[in-house]
Amino acid sequence: GQIELIFKAMSSYIEESKHSPMMNDEEREMQESISKCRTPKPMPKINDYGALSIEVNDLTFTYDSRKGKRILKNLNLNLETGSRCLLIGANGSGKSTLLRILAGRHLSSPDGNVKVLGLNAFRDTKLNFHRAYLDCDWGMRTVAFAGCGVPLMADIPVYKMMERLQQTYPERRDELVELLGIDLRWRMHQLSDGQRRRVQLLIGLIRPFKVLLLDEITTSLDVCVRQDLLKWLVKETEQRQVTVIYATHIFDGLDDWATHLHYLTDEGSCGWQGRLAALPKYQQLKEENHPAKMLAIADHWLRRELENNRQRSKFEKAGGALAHELDPSDRNGGYASGRNIKIKSNNDGGTAT
Repeated sequence: GQIELIFKAMSSYIEESKHSPMMNDEEREMQESISKCRTPKPMPKINDYGALSIEVNDLTFTYDSRKGKRILKNLNLNLETGSRCLLIGANGSGKSTLLRILAGRHLSSPDGNVKVLGLNAFRDTKLNFHRAYLDCDWGMRTVAFAGCGVPLMADIPVYKMMERLQQTYPERRDELVELLGIDLRWRMHQLSDGQRRRVQLLIGLIRPFKVLLLDEITTSLDVCVRQDLLKWLVKETEQRQVTVIYATHIFDGLDDWATHLHYLTDEGSCGWQGRLAALPKYQQLKEENHPAKMLAIADHWLRRELENNRQRSKFEKAGGALAHELDPSDRNGGYASGRNIKIKSNNDGGTAT
């Protein structure tokens, strides 16, 4: 269609411009690089995994360095293919840990209670060809290009970043370059944080995926690029049935973006999960024509957490139970001298003791 015509026109222009006396060596090298096309290697096939692309069943996770403190507690999460799930929670609630487990960066348990596309999230390496994970660490680590490790701040142009990958998916690369407003001549050591984030997205999204995990990836983007990216993700889920899980604290433009919502409490447990349309608070705000529905929902939940924590703190200062005694099951095999305290529930309505 139109993309093929554009690509042919670009190829013709590139061939003509190679011999132009106005083009310097660097520009000629870039044009030769982006004009090359490589045939994608066949990706490992994944057997039919049914309607669910994400399955998390009764997940509990602890870091060894945290001395037994549970980061995630009895967590369940099931997402259908083509879902767009917004992951909400306070700092330290376990959002990044959950995404890293789904990305295969942490081994959760040997019994396979975390599955992506029907496969063990950690053990099955075929997932690396069908799953993409992007977080904020990219700007502080190293990346690879053409098989060689180089510092992100090195004096290297964007068209050299993962050059073979760009040449394997030229149409998708060109689409993302336009979407993210990237100049392939940019040199990495001269870029701002926001521009480096755009390059990270370009490299991370070029290869087609079936599951996309995003952890605070849009924090440095300007509002226009961010909105265009969100629209592009909607297209990916609707046209290619991609499943997206997006953890963020920035809620503008997200009122009607998500199909699902998952709220992690500050204790690492599930405060609410399901289809966004099934959340009573969302329906109420929608009927009221609230201008920032997702922000209002997040503010409602997180402020309630803050109030609960203040009540706990006052109770302890008044001579009540220590923090680790509030849940007797957390110590001495469940026989600790825990004391009851009335607090507001993390669920909608009711109280907990």
